[in-house]
Amino acid sequence: MENNLLEIKKLKTTFKKDKKNLVAIEDVTFEIAKGETVGLVGESGSGKSVTSMSIMRLLDYNASVEGEIFFEGKDILKLSKNDMKEVRGKKIATIFQDPMSSLNPVLKIGDQLMECTMIHMGYGKNEAYDHALKMLKLVGISSPENTLTRYPHQLSGGMCQRVMIAMAMSCNPQLLIADEPTTALDVTIQAQIMDLLLELKEKQKMGILLITHDLGVIAETCEKVIVMYAGRIMEKASVEELFNNPQHPYTKGLIASVPKLGSGATTLPYIEGKVPELSNMPKGCKFSPRCKEAIEKCFSQEPQLIKFNNGRECRCHLIQGE
Repeated sequence: MENNLLEIKKLKTTFKKDKKNLVAIEDVTFEIAKGETVGLVGESGSGKSVTSMSIMRLLDYNASVEGEIFFEGKDILKLSKNDMKEVRGKKIATIFQDPMSSLNPVLKIGDQLMECTMIHMGYGKNEAYDHALKMLKLVGISSPENTLTRYPHQLSGGMCQRVMIAMAMSCNPQLLIADEPTTALDVTIQAQIMDLLLELKEKQKMGILLITHDLGVIAETCEKVIVMYAGRIMEKASVEELFNNPQHPYTKGLIASVPKLGSGATTLPYIEGKVPELSNMPKGCKFSPRCKEAIEKCFSQEPQLIKFNNGRECRCHLIQGE
């Protein structure tokens, strides 16, 4: 579709370890339109971050990525390293999961912010400095001049997260990949960060891929939701459809696990078991060992992702049988 900013088709990411090929991502297909926020949700180990790293081509030498990733009509998997550098940071920006480890500890904040625009925008030192000040003001840092002279360890986690957002937004990207942008932040700061991201999105009409395990954040900020498990898309729907009428047992389990204020419940529901390791994937549906609704077929044959008439998708034998 012409309106799509990003189109991913049949993405498959494989890691080589001890002469074995471990498939981390399998058959991942989705789109992000201009100005759209798409949520990618699932437990830790579901493949969310690997998906984002595959898009940005930031994986190690032992990883291979197959499929197609179209950005502005070009398959970025086929771009040369130099061409990819033009895309990464300038047209597609990333806010990484842990700002304290993503920022360089031995460089001042100003040097790190200025480097982005000097490389991608061709700014001189003075122009880059002025732009860095502007971006820090934009993300709500009250003393930007002072912040530019500091090192990352001299800032709080919330401040570092704001610096990461300023860095990501410095070159006016068309697509922002936000990988757990509110992790390890208190609730008040979380809300401020998400409000800031949505405000910047409206100003610059960019698309956002929001990666998180927080369903509350997804419900408040996204138009579409992709539920991942064991490297597969289990369900894909609009926010309203997903929360009002979840189809996949895994999605139902995730939603049921969210604490509900005033429910009077003394115990918190949870999904028994854990996400399988890459080296020990179950046969059939990858969720079947943890699924209370699983039938015999689920343990031997992996279901396909089925499309509904309204555009939502679900990977479940129970849905196929309806």
